[in-house]
Amino acid sequence: MALSLSNLVTKKNEKPPIMVIYGRGKMGKTTLASEFPNPIFIQTEDGAGDIEVTSFKDEPLASYSEVNEALVALASEDHEFKTLVIDSITQLEPLVWKEACDRNGWKSIEDPGYGKGYIEADVVWRDFLSACTWLRDNKGMTVVMIAHEVVETFSDPEREDYSRYKMRLHKRAEAMIRERADIVGFMNTVVTLDKSKSGFGKETAKAKGSGQRALNLAPRPTFEAGNRYSMPDKVLINAGEGYTALAPYMPGHREPKKPTTTTKNAAKAA
Repeated sequence: MALSLSNLVTKKNEKPPIMVIYGRGKMGKTTLASEFPNPIFIQTEDGAGDIEVTSFKDEPLASYSEVNEALVALASEDHEFKTLVIDSITQLEPLVWKEACDRNGWKSIEDPGYGKGYIEADVVWRDFLSACTWLRDNKGMTVVMIAHEVVETFSDPEREDYSRYKMRLHKRAEAMIRERADIVGFMNTVVTLDKSKSGFGKETAKAKGSGQRALNLAPRPTFEAGNRYSMPDKVLINAGEGYTALAPYMPGHREPKKPTTTTKNAAKAA
């Protein structure tokens, strides 16, 4: 059918999001992910602590082949899981590199030189992200990827260089994941400035932390974040109530998982 202004359609995105939650250790990233509806975990590290989660094995998956088997099982078998959590993509990266090396007969990702190993790793990352997107589009699953953080020096052409947080991934993988994600949230504690004046009338400020967690959803000079929805810049996160706080701003909103005593007591798990 030929395109015509007489046949316009109005669309609204109701697909659940693909989301990245990253931040420093012991911030409660895994706790937050565990509160999403009916979650199943692909664990590449043992970051759940004493949180009760459903996963494919008692121990972390040891190869990209196992990760792929888990994705295929979710795609091909009947199940009632509504959220896929990858904990974490930081620890998934070495498995991706090993897979790229095995496919090409390299001893390490640096073997081919000139960054070619990381370019080949892009192929594996694309396979992984395509599988996650397929589960979102065809199984209606929210995808939550957990990542650790790293501090880098950012060269700003308009001002002096400064430090900021970003996902702890190779820059090619980080860019690919950030582009595919609908939400990139940086989890940190809320910090306020306690201002006072010295005896000479000079104003000073000291950073003061309250312990309150927040998921930052808009970019700032000190961290990368963002979203494709009309979400607030920051959402306060309390253990057992994190998904409830986020859900109204996300498409495909579902009733939150009922918090358990274990979840409520796991605020420090990451």
